[in-house]
Amino acid sequence: GDGEGLFDMQIGVRSADAETRRPMTLTFVADTSGSMSGEPIQRERAVIRAIAKSLSEGDIVNMVTWSTTNAVVLEGHVVTGADDAVLIDKANGMTPGGGTDLNGGLKAGYMLAQKHYGAARLNRVILISDGGANAGVTDQNLIGNNSKDADQEGIYLVGVGTGPAGGYHDDLM
Repeated sequence: GDGEGLFDMQIGVRSADAETRRPMTLTFVADTSGSMSGEPIQRERAVIRAIAKSLSEGDIVNMVTWSTTNAVVLEGHVVTGADDAVLIDKANGMTPGGGTDLNGGLKAGYMLAQKHYGAARLNRVILISDGGANAGVTDQNLIGNNSKDADQEGIYLVGVGTGPAGGYHDDLM
């Protein structure tokens, strides 16, 4: 890292290759607040494009972007396969601006995930953010309760931090 007692670490995890997997319902909850300008929004787009490479025909994708307000940009979209053009277009079209209502974005994402939930599917909410919250509910315990309740319904949260060091709030992620 860039100082005494600071370390950089990168971890990669890969499961065994499998010919088949259960269909997925993914709900991207993408931070487009002003703090995501520059490298963070580029990382966010790269995360979505990387996940898009692993999608299969018939997977369902939802996406909500959020800053001070939420925008549902994909709902119940059935992908055509890996690198689905519609999903890639939405990822590449995200632009940052505004405040940061992480709780509002997460709630909107969970509403979409619940609406398109499939018992036979892998159901995931993928929160991509720098972890900041300066609008709406900012208490991390209240924000955390959203994912805790959804775990019981079989919708699991994956958090992806976009950095950079010094501007990333891992306590909320």
